[in-house]
Amino acid sequence: MLLRWQIIKKTLHVRALAARALAKVISQNGSFSSAITHPLGDKDRSFYRELCFGTLRHFFQLNGLLQPLLKKPFNKKDADIHALLLIGLYQLQYLRTPDHAAISATVEAANGLKKPWAKGLLNAVLRNFLRQKASSDQTKALTEAAQADHPDWLYNKLKTDWPSAWPDIIDYNNTAPAMALRVNLKRFSREDYQGQLALAGIDSEADALCQTALRLLSAVNVSALPAFAEGAVSVQDIGAQLASSLLNAEANMHVLDACAAPGGKAVNILESAEKVSLTALDSSSERLLSVEDNLQRCGYHARCIAADAGVVNTWWDGKFFDRILLDAPCSGTGIISHHPDIKILRREADIASFAEQQKRLLSALWDTLKPGGELVYCTCSVMPEENHQIIEWFLQATPTACALKIDAIWGEEQPYGRQLLPNKGKYGGFFYARLSKLAVV
Repeated sequence: MLLRWQIIKKTLHVRALAARALAKVISQNGSFSSAITHPLGDKDRSFYRELCFGTLRHFFQLNGLLQPLLKKPFNKKDADIHALLLIGLYQLQYLRTPDHAAISATVEAANGLKKPWAKGLLNAVLRNFLRQKASSDQTKALTEAAQADHPDWLYNKLKTDWPSAWPDIIDYNNTAPAMALRVNLKRFSREDYQGQLALAGIDSEADALCQTALRLLSAVNVSALPAFAEGAVSVQDIGAQLASSLLNAEANMHVLDACAAPGGKAVNILESAEKVSLTALDSSSERLLSVEDNLQRCGYHARCIAADAGVVNTWWDGKFFDRILLDAPCSGTGIISHHPDIKILRREADIASFAEQQKRLLSALWDTLKPGGELVYCTCSVMPEENHQIIEWFLQATPTACALKIDAIWGEEQPYGRQLLPNKGKYGGFFYARLSKLAVV
């Protein structure tokens, strides 16, 4: 009996932790982080992530269903109770937890938030939802956007910008992503590493678009990946792997990875060519630590600098780069599957703000590229204003710049550059453009 109560208590604890994490997003106080500040075992961590990511993916539908059940909106200080109600609705709508157990555990989790006053509210709202659910399909009363689990502005913009592809993008955004690996071909062939995975009981498939990429049929902890600690393999979205392959870095080149965190592309560049002199730049000294960790794990070295890439005189030593990879800060609208809180936190006005930042960085970094050198511009966005429209603006403003064609079997050719659109279970949304610097104007 004591053991059973301990299990129940721990489950309530997980729901309370999830509600606290989601409250930060709902109250607009910050993005969701999957980092767990309290120690949780594998099973509890998995349940925590299911509650958090599932509720975030379906926030607009769940919140639309919730509002008619409330007499008044929550104060900001009670965003955790708001989040706990959404978690309860998520269990009732999408999980196999028995209804009575889901309601009971969600109600009791209010104790973990130190708000026992909310237990009556939680119980009444969740039971009322179940009664209405039994008699009608409440989702039919929601807007099209809410039914699609997207904010109105993003739903409408995707339909306008991608009139044929928007249903696939929506589907991708609402689906848990596949776990993708990048194999270090200096250590293993892709086929050999796939064999290592099979021996470890991990099923995978080789990607058709990227020669370094494997896709796992089920996600695993990185500690289960053979030779992960020795740098034989890294976790990296396949779209991100394609960006480094477009750089065409060669032996002894001087290369800049601007906006380098968390470091996957930096390692990828060093894996792709011998004796590359790499500078890894990021505006956040904290995020730069992840770059250094990735380099160390994989046995590579780079000059790591914490600085704003757009303020060149604070970090550049005057030696021109042969290649530059600018993975520009963007709206992240191509990787919502990985970061579903983007749907809640992003605003339409943010797109123009990101575009200005992208123009600033591209213009500043161009001065550090040698004549005859190449720059790859990429984003994890599906917004034209951040992608081919940025390149069009830059080419018109910069006489020394010319666009290079990307010949590929993947993605859609744009007026400038190429767009990989999100595809459920396979790829995120990424934009790429290759630019060359003319030796003479």
